[in-house]
Amino acid sequence: MTSLKQRLLISTLVGSVILTITTGIFLSVLFSLSTEKQFDNRLQTTLTELVGATRIMDNKVMLDLQHSAPNFSSLFSGWYWQIVDGPSGKSLFKSVSLHNSSLLKQFKDDDKIRLENNQGQVFRTYLMGPVQDNIRVYAQYITFPERDAPILYIISGNSELLNAEARSFYWMIAAGLSLLVLGLTLGAYFQLRFVLKPLENLKNYLAEIRIGDGKSIEGNLPQEIMPVANEINSLIDANRQVIERARTHVGNLAHALKTPISVLLNASDNKTDTNSKLVFEQVKLMNVQITHHLNRARMIASTDTVATKIYVSPVASSIVNALKKINFDKNVNVELNVDEHVCFYGEKQDLEELIGNLIDNAFKWCDQRVVINIQAAPKPQQTKQLHITIEDDGPFMPPKELKKVLQRGHRIDENMAGTGLGLSIVKELTSLYNGEFNLHQSNLGGLKAELWLPLA
Repeated sequence: MTSLKQRLLISTLVGSVILTITTGIFLSVLFSLSTEKQFDNRLQTTLTELVGATRIMDNKVMLDLQHSAPNFSSLFSGWYWQIVDGPSGKSLFKSVSLHNSSLLKQFKDDDKIRLENNQGQVFRTYLMGPVQDNIRVYAQYITFPERDAPILYIISGNSELLNAEARSFYWMIAAGLSLLVLGLTLGAYFQLRFVLKPLENLKNYLAEIRIGDGKSIEGNLPQEIMPVANEINSLIDANRQVIERARTHVGNLAHALKTPISVLLNASDNKTDTNSKLVFEQVKLMNVQITHHLNRARMIASTDTVATKIYVSPVASSIVNALKKINFDKNVNVELNVDEHVCFYGEKQDLEELIGNLIDNAFKWCDQRVVINIQAAPKPQQTKQLHITIEDDGPFMPPKELKKVLQRGHRIDENMAGTGLGLSIVKELTSLYNGEFNLHQSNLGGLKAELWLPLA
């Protein structure tokens, strides 16, 4: 994972989920304790009422209860109370809701032992009621001064109410915390978009520099990013200076070689022996190459950047028009299909060399027809690139010549004008741009040259 935005969003989401789950559990525990305490307070109130309504006369227990809560009057409502004689376990009084059942019988043996061993203390637990209903039980032994034997008071409430309230609270808190997580995530997303916007602007500035629309990073950037922008500008300036020095050295070298080459050409010209002819031809090729690179260095020096955004259509049209005038006697039918919006990412001089050499070859070898297609096309398993195809209807060279023709100075027909350097120059320039150059047989019958170059 390389995206800072993804990292921050995922970390925010994970942190929010962990925090909200922890908070939800904490709140749920607090809610359960609080509701259980309130529930027990209701049972305690009923116990107090029953104790207050109890009368002891002549060691006989009587209950003077004026009224009871409606829940204790509904049959098997889960709300029960029962007064039991401590020593005998005999039921003295009970609520209408309990009917013929007994709460004491619902106690487990261990619960009865704990209750008897802790007389005077409140005993709380959960039991199954008379009709297999879940109940919360509140029990206590009370000893009255008028009576030696203690009396057991047992009160219960329907614990399903507790569970229902808890479930309702859990759903509400789950919904609330989920909305909180969603809100935090969305807030973090928009916050990241706002915070990382300057980085997006920085990327756009660099893209403009890359395609030649800008020379340096110029914009109102945050103070945390500005030092990085300044360092990048310094790096661009240093790189530009290195390129300028390299261009100067190339020009100086070319100039330094011009004089001795001219001397060699003059010395070997008009000589009839084999060695002199060989020297003359090779030095002549050297002179062509040096002149080419010298002109190239001058052309590059006149531009501000090494790579620029070059519209292909005017360059191709200009070359075709020039070659039509030069080869007017052949009356070549040229089909130029070029997307006017497509741009080459590089130097104009290189584009002219690439297209010019290939179109010139097509004009030389064609019978009557040349087809040129230039467009942006996706290369297999890659992004879109500049795709150039140049075809002619002339004779197709033998397959064994396809590899040789790309060698420097190799010529198929010595009678045809040229130095034999055109296709090798195209191959070298294409390699410098990490492009691809192929030769095939055209559907027109002649040669098809195919170029893949960087697209601006």
